[in-house]
Amino acid sequence: MNRRRFVVASVSAAAAGAALASDGCSSTAVTPGPGPTSGPFVDAYTIRVRYATTRFGKYVLRTRTYGGRTFGPMLQTRPGHTLRVRIVNDLPPNPPQRALRGTVRIPYYANAADAMMGQAAGTQVVPAAAIDRMNNPHDFNTTNLHVHGVQTIPHIFEPLGTSRLDAPMIAIEPGRSYEYPFPIPSDHPSGLYFYHPHHHGSTDVQLSGGMAGLLVIRGPIDDVPEIAAAREIFLVIQSLQVNATPGKPNHFELEPIAYEPPTKGGYNLGTSYVLLTVNGQGVNWQDLTKGTGTFTPLPVPRFSMRPGEIVRLRILTGTNVLQMPLVLPGMDVYQIGVDGVNFLKPQRLEQRGTQMVTAANLYDGSTIVSTNATRNELLVRAPQTPGTYTLSAVANSGISFQAWPKFDLAAFDVSGAPVSMSLPASLPVPTREYPLITDGEIVQRRRIVFTDGATKVLLTGFGFYINGMLYDDMKCSTYPKVGTAEEWTIENETAMCGHPFHLHDNSFQVIEINGKRVDPVLICDTILVPPKAGGRNGSVKVRVRFKEHRGKTVFHCHITPHEDTGMMQNVIMT
Repeated sequence: MNRRRFVVASVSAAAAGAALASDGCSSTAVTPGPGPTSGPFVDAYTIRVRYATTRFGKYVLRTRTYGGRTFGPMLQTRPGHTLRVRIVNDLPPNPPQRALRGTVRIPYYANAADAMMGQAAGTQVVPAAAIDRMNNPHDFNTTNLHVHGVQTIPHIFEPLGTSRLDAPMIAIEPGRSYEYPFPIPSDHPSGLYFYHPHHHGSTDVQLSGGMAGLLVIRGPIDDVPEIAAAREIFLVIQSLQVNATPGKPNHFELEPIAYEPPTKGGYNLGTSYVLLTVNGQGVNWQDLTKGTGTFTPLPVPRFSMRPGEIVRLRILTGTNVLQMPLVLPGMDVYQIGVDGVNFLKPQRLEQRGTQMVTAANLYDGSTIVSTNATRNELLVRAPQTPGTYTLSAVANSGISFQAWPKFDLAAFDVSGAPVSMSLPASLPVPTREYPLITDGEIVQRRRIVFTDGATKVLLTGFGFYINGMLYDDMKCSTYPKVGTAEEWTIENETAMCGHPFHLHDNSFQVIEINGKRVDPVLICDTILVPPKAGGRNGSVKVRVRFKEHRGKTVFHCHITPHEDTGMMQNVIMT
């Protein structure tokens, strides 16, 4: 529980019932949300947070949602506009939280993989007084909002844009609401972003239930003739993390008890079951109760294309843990942007039939690296040969906490009369991002190190650290100055998995990965830092231009069980 917390203005308390939603196996398209209710240069939406029960074939999942669906409505705005989002929390009150006394028995894990899989090597007895209440997940029905990747006013702490070190995190309690005004800079890149909850302690449980939605900023990239001529297809990839509902066969939920160890129903870093979804349609059921788990493929969404047709494929990887190196064999795939920032020209994916991705070939260019919270923008041209072509996540080992098999995500059925469509030779320059940061602009260099290990202060028994520290909302060691540029080297000391580094409110330029120059420079807001290999830390070197916004914000690992248990730090832009 946060030591200081802002309680928002009250609205009428409406406890959310669990209505049975439409079958999750039949949804294949993403459409804009209701509204917006717009004024001059204002795009306004209201989103209600509530429980929903959704059937996916024989599996019935009860989770926290935006508006009763396992992915939220799509929001749209433009550079120079203000995006207004009102969050109404219709979840029921948080249950009373246990007061820890005496001693408590928690699991002991030998490594991160065992911790994520819940395979304890033993137990340890620790003093209850030593338990870190902030970094033990809690208040699972308390929420707030992060517009991920959008370069706007810092909005995790109250009041918005505050620079006070003691500013509390916004907490929208059940029965309350909060309205966020997000001014969008006039030179903001036009592209694909997304929104999700970011209340420390409940982020993972809420995101794992489907609380995420697309946010599209329309602008210059949409006006390129060849892109305007292409159909848009949005894919929202999510992992719904659940456990079995006691006494109800084939029913599942995620209802940990705050401040209890996992053996007594408390929060665990992983769950027993995972449903991988695309646009709210279940595509793979994962039973992780034994060994490395079993995986049951389900029918994937299908889309029709004509031979030679080019579509604009816009993908959000909204998973909480799973990394996804993507391929689409048999089609010409051109990447035109990532994390909302378009490239200067399309980049062709050199697909080489890669069957397994490891730390050694993660960034070799044969797959599109789609880590947690990444958005990939593609132009895809269908071949002249009719048939079915499948978008898949390649099997991977050593970049996540366990080896994952191949997952099919979507099918493209090519048939009909051929069409002739063109690719753009160049793309608009995102003027907010260019020219690139030069050596002479760098005023500060920082080193950020991700580590993990067994701990006695978390009920999970395992901790995830930045520079040796768990998160403290009232501490900050990073004070960049607005109008300057810095160079950060993010290192990963863990050999079990990569860690996706995410910085709020600013993009960054990736110039090196594992000491090798990135050409062309990649501009993004989330990057997977490779695991330690061969005795050397994995590393990513980035440059950040703190262009405009002052205030208290954060950076963190975007594996949300890691984030919620301490792998986050504050930044105050001055």
